[in-house]
Amino acid sequence: MAKKFGTLGQDYRDHVKAAVDADSWQGASAKAFGQWGRKTAEEYDQAKGEAHGVGALFRLAHATLDAHKKAVERARDDAQDAGMNVNSRGHCTMNLDKVAAKKGKEVADGYRENPKAKAVVEDKWTNKIKQAVKDTQDADAGLCTTFMTDPKEPEKGLPNGFNGAVGDDVIKKNAARAAKTYESIKDGETPAPEKLREAAILARAHGDEPAFSRTLINSLGGPEGLIKTHDRLDDLAYYDDKDHKKSYTSLDKALATNLSSATKNPDSAFYKRFQEGMKKAGLKEYDLKVAGEKIPAESGSGDHGQKVRGYQSLVSLMQRGDGYGKQFLFDTADAIRKAEDEDQGGDPDIWDLKGDFGSKKEAHFAHDPLDGVLEVMSHDPEASTEYLDPGPDDKRDNLKYLLKDRDWNHVDLGSPDPAGMHDPDKENSDARRGLARAIEAGATGEQPIVGDGAARPHATHTIPEARIMNQVINQADPGMGGSSLPENLQRPIANALADYAPDTHTTLYRGEDVRDHIGIYGSENNAHLSAHPEKLVRVMRGVADTPEGFAVMHQAEREQIRQDVAKLSPQAGPEDGDVQNAMTHAGASMGAFEAIRRDRVLDLRDEEMSEADWNAKLKYHIVGGVFTPIPFVGDSIQRSIDTGTWEESNNVKQSADTEARQELTRQWLSSDSQIRYLVNDWADSSDVKGQDSALTVLKSTFAMSGRDASRRQADGWLGRGDD
Repeated sequence: MAKKFGTLGQDYRDHVKAAVDADSWQGASAKAFGQWGRKTAEEYDQAKGEAHGVGALFRLAHATLDAHKKAVERARDDAQDAGMNVNSRGHCTMNLDKVAAKKGKEVADGYRENPKAKAVVEDKWTNKIKQAVKDTQDADAGLCTTFMTDPKEPEKGLPNGFNGAVGDDVIKKNAARAAKTYESIKDGETPAPEKLREAAILARAHGDEPAFSRTLINSLGGPEGLIKTHDRLDDLAYYDDKDHKKSYTSLDKALATNLSSATKNPDSAFYKRFQEGMKKAGLKEYDLKVAGEKIPAESGSGDHGQKVRGYQSLVSLMQRGDGYGKQFLFDTADAIRKAEDEDQGGDPDIWDLKGDFGSKKEAHFAHDPLDGVLEVMSHDPEASTEYLDPGPDDKRDNLKYLLKDRDWNHVDLGSPDPAGMHDPDKENSDARRGLARAIEAGATGEQPIVGDGAARPHATHTIPEARIMNQVINQADPGMGGSSLPENLQRPIANALADYAPDTHTTLYRGEDVRDHIGIYGSENNAHLSAHPEKLVRVMRGVADTPEGFAVMHQAEREQIRQDVAKLSPQAGPEDGDVQNAMTHAGASMGAFEAIRRDRVLDLRDEEMSEADWNAKLKYHIVGGVFTPIPFVGDSIQRSIDTGTWEESNNVKQSADTEARQELTRQWLSSDSQIRYLVNDWADSSDVKGQDSALTVLKSTFAMSGRDASRRQADGWLGRGDD
């Protein structure tokens, strides 16, 4: 409603008041209307302010009453867990059968023989519920008073009109109340549980109010106070007061929401002060137990263990929330990079800590703040695209820096050797996880895939998204015979490549011919990728260490083949040029994928995972996508590859002999089997007899020949030659 009043007010100023103020209308009537026009414009402003204030009051009421409702429900649930029956009025009666089941028959018999003791317990639980209900009633009465408070009449607008000051006083007072609790936490105190709940309610209710959030952060002491408050909440939640962890994490999440709303407007004075303050606070060192207790301080020393930098704490806080403004994300990422990038006068070791912080247990700590802010950015695909896009002339170097130039070794293992030739530091186990998700979001324009989700079958991309995918292929290419990509990059980049399956499908088929069309082409919102085929194949191999990464690309390629075959005329036979071209195309893409799979299998000889294990997992993930219908594709084409998949997988399951089962799996994964079922099922759907000699030619001369040429070419790009 406030937004609508704002729009109406602006329309009035642009189209009505502007006409009145023009020189074409003069005299007493123009003067009189001009005064009313000014008042009307002011009234729109007051209406906008009142709607905003009333909305804030309703959010406060909802958050307050919702929290108290849950408190009443918790009291009831706790009573029931203790063996009470609770009626609709909150009265508790002991259920001796429940007590016997929970605490034993002897305890139940004791209450049965001692009615007074039983009544004491019943009264205790009844009173707890009554107190929770009374707290709700008191909160409701307080809200009623707040809603009935009549603010001072505004000086602008019409008499007895809208009042833009509605809610302002409440927001300011609530910010001060919440700040008092947060400040006490920052200063080392442990507030009572009811104070923690109240502060969380207020911060959550006014989380979207910039005025509240800025007042709160300013009251804490700006950036440094915000960092110290978060650090103290983290210590309490994970170390000092684990019994109330939920309360502290709730306060921390609310604080992250306040940070988000406070920094939405990059043109505000608050934003500029905050960023200026972070330049100092972000580089200072602070105590934080997740880091300090990783490497215990020496006994007897005054040291409390290693310290963390302010930006590590800030990004840890940011990861609790969402909805951050793009400029805040960009400015924070740029400031962090400036602190670490040698080319900008930074120190690459500034975030180094002793110990690996990549485990799930320590996920609440953003030990690598740049990777951490990229993870936050990945929730906003548009922001990820804008930050990583190299631009039309490749002058923006964020993606290149992250893929090629950055020092990711942040586990401090000591100083380099005297000659500076060897740095013993190593990467955290979760290194590049945020970058990987940001690449997937930025290159696809979509939220990163969760779990074993499949790629979109008909994805479209903007030019900036395609530029990101193209540069990832160019920068991540390990070269002929090169190594795999870093582990945490593999699945997200495989997901992104699968999203570009219509383009990579063409590249894998055209091979050498595509070199004349390298780059990005198409319209702004329907861009296409034409990558170097050898780089594409090597990057696809680089992300195929895991069966899951290979499978998501393989499934996307199968869908492209389905779509190609679906376009064929039902009357077309095996000698039709379109059919021959489609089967050659399918064979070529299968040949490239087989070369990638074979290269991975050959590498498995030097690793713990056996070929059989890898093939079995790959088959599992590919079969997992078999029964997902593909939109816009007919039943016969849906069946064209899935029939072979299902029949062969059944053969494998039915084989009791391990060695035979492994051989069946290898046969099923081979392009020979895939091509055979593709052509045969297409023939069945087109009423072409299986013994037709033209069908044999279609398989061998077109599909298999396309496969052989493509596989041979891909083998060369992978440095395998004729292996």
